[in-house]
Amino acid sequence: SFAGHAPEPTTMRAALSLLLVSTTVDAFSVSGLGVVRPARSATPAMQTIAPERESTIPDSLPSSWTVPDTFSLADLKRPSSEEPPMYRLTLFRSGDAVHMANALLDVIPLEKEKAVEVADTAARVGLSLVGVWEQGLCETYSEELRRGYNIACDVSKAE
Repeated sequence: SFAGHAPEPTTMRAALSLLLVSTTVDAFSVSGLGVVRPARSATPAMQTIAPERESTIPDSLPSSWTVPDTFSLADLKRPSSEEPPMYRLTLFRSGDAVHMANALLDVIPLEKEKAVEVADTAARVGLSLVGVWEQGLCETYSEELRRGYNIACDVSKAE
């Protein structure tokens, strides 16, 4: 029916409007309350390639920079965890074995069997090793046994 005739301007406008609406509907979706949001296919993509840039590395440090010479491997060493020197507490015969065993149990945290064994050995042989502790603790035990129980004992460095 249009052969040889030019389309009417209103028909042309209607066709262009229909074409424009159909491409716009693909790019946007209309949801409730008149809010227009881009459709999923129209989401923007991020740029993944960064442009090349020249990097310049200086040949040496500027003369204005001073670098202190404070780094040493000795600083990186862990502090030595030397154990404090240990001392022996020796018990000498000082009365009967029962008195010495009771004194040991009162002053030093020992098992009853250990205290009886130490006291029996001191009563039979004349001396017995009570234990090995740090110097301060060993001297404290010795003082308590001497003052409180009149027990003869000695503190000496363990080797």
